[in-house]
Amino acid sequence: MEESAENILMEEHRVDQFRALIFLALEKEAYHRVKIDWWLEEVKLLIQPWWEIDSHNVKHMVNVKPMRSVKEDQRSVRNILGLSEIEDWPNIQMSVMDMIIWNCRGAGNARFRRTLRDLVSLHNPDMLILMETKVELHTMGMFFNNLGYTASTHVDPIGRSGGIWLLWNPCQANVRVHDATSQMITATISRQDYPDWVISAVYASLNIIMREELWNGLEDIAQNIQESWLVAGDFNDYSSFAEKRSFQVNINQSTSQSQHRSQKFMDRINSCNLIDLGCVGPRLTWTNNRKGWANTMVRLDQALCNTEWRTLFPEGYVRNLPRTYSDHSPLLLHTQGKIKLNTDDSTRRSGGGGGFGGVFRDERGSWINGFYGKLEICTSLEAEL
Repeated sequence: MEESAENILMEEHRVDQFRALIFLALEKEAYHRVKIDWWLEEVKLLIQPWWEIDSHNVKHMVNVKPMRSVKEDQRSVRNILGLSEIEDWPNIQMSVMDMIIWNCRGAGNARFRRTLRDLVSLHNPDMLILMETKVELHTMGMFFNNLGYTASTHVDPIGRSGGIWLLWNPCQANVRVHDATSQMITATISRQDYPDWVISAVYASLNIIMREELWNGLEDIAQNIQESWLVAGDFNDYSSFAEKRSFQVNINQSTSQSQHRSQKFMDRINSCNLIDLGCVGPRLTWTNNRKGWANTMVRLDQALCNTEWRTLFPEGYVRNLPRTYSDHSPLLLHTQGKIKLNTDDSTRRSGGGGGFGGVFRDERGSWINGFYGKLEICTSLEAEL
């Protein structure tokens, strides 16, 4: 800890090895060096008073400002990379491909279009996998083309039931379809200079017999596949009681029957040598939209992969997005790690201290450097902005 030239007295209360509460006189500045293992950063702390209107109490806000300009930081990075002032920054290509996987429960209305347009604008996925569309793809006109998804393959619904659409940006990837049924589309994804991998987009039927046919097909693929393989979508099943929350007693299904169903689902996953990718965000992806004690929530949507896919994308993960238009959460799948925002101490009305971090890798995926930083008191939305 370093003080300013005026030798301002600073009182430090250590919370733990990572956090400290610092008290300064009002309107005074101090310099504080932040060291995080492999990184040393100097920031300027300015303590400012502000009024809390509700209680008319004076509180203090800490503004954290970098001590160096952007140009100075760029000059420092150039020195690390051995670049002169006139050389261009290296163009590091990452094997990243993001996709949204979503049981949208109907695509033929303005609200769906508005919601999907917002999702694409916010997350910029390279591929869309939409299930239970309830309308044929041709009825969407130029909607997806205008979003940048000019290539597609699809299985249209039968009447108002089902439907699986794969749409992608051909500038980002080439997709070759091998098989398409009412419950699954399997395709190979190719990108220049990167290994091919296989995706099976799943929309499992509510009918038990048809769901067995789906898993028989997945087991056939598992027995013969050599490539990295991802299986993702709505499985209409769950693997344990931890993946279901319900206050209702189903008179048609006993506890033993529910356990048998969950165990059978897990046995099917294991027989295909698949791994659950897990998720961040709201874990239970489907709700019956009923209120109070009548509400049921289940994790029906997920992504599974074989060991080859996990080895190819060791930092790949799934982020469950909030439900809006549909009763299913959209899944945002990242094949490459992203910046992690930590706002665990934040609530809707009471902001908490946030943090962020991430890593830099070269074109081979080797670690170059890492970074971590803390945000001021903020909400989750403010942290993402």
